[in-house]
Amino acid sequence: MQIATSTGETKDHDLWQRIRVGDEQAFTTIFEKYHRTLYNYGSKLSTNSSLVEDAVQDVFIDIWRLRHNLTENVTSVKFYLYRALRRRIHVALDKFPSMEEISELDDEDTPANHTHSEAILIEAESSSARAQRIQELLAQLPERQLEALTLRYFDDFSIDEIAEIMSVNEKSVRNFIYKALTSLRQSREMLLISSLIFWVLLFF
Repeated sequence: MQIATSTGETKDHDLWQRIRVGDEQAFTTIFEKYHRTLYNYGSKLSTNSSLVEDAVQDVFIDIWRLRHNLTENVTSVKFYLYRALRRRIHVALDKFPSMEEISELDDEDTPANHTHSEAILIEAESSSARAQRIQELLAQLPERQLEALTLRYFDDFSIDEIAEIMSVNEKSVRNFIYKALTSLRQSREMLLISSLIFWVLLFF
């Protein structure tokens, strides 16, 4: 899988190499950079905030604990962290099958509440009323669709990266995104999110 290397990824790669040799400052920099975004992503996989926070912490603990055995040539640290968090949350959910979580929802599943899942979007919107409505519309999406849409257009992952993170094929990812966009387009509140849809379709 070929992934374009940005300036940010180059810096992350340098920090990663420093972590591998025990640089605590490099580890702190990566932690502070990704802790919040990982938590926001994890909140889309589980509504249990404590479980998500524990999973995020465990990912970083493992990185430091196993630092000397970390893969040297990590193409994208961000991708590595997202995939590690998703795997850890799913393992935790398997231990608590009675909890109302979204480990393997399909397109027909009933949408659940996403109290934390739209934090990034809300912060980015200048109008609080508009942000609130967008949050409500996104909360109506099946959770796999919401996850794919968020990874693609808010976290800037490619289709093949999302497929690996979600453990599905690329066709499924495209279907999730297409159905999510279709649902948003059919909303009676189209005027409120027209700019969002235009931006998403521009890159789809």
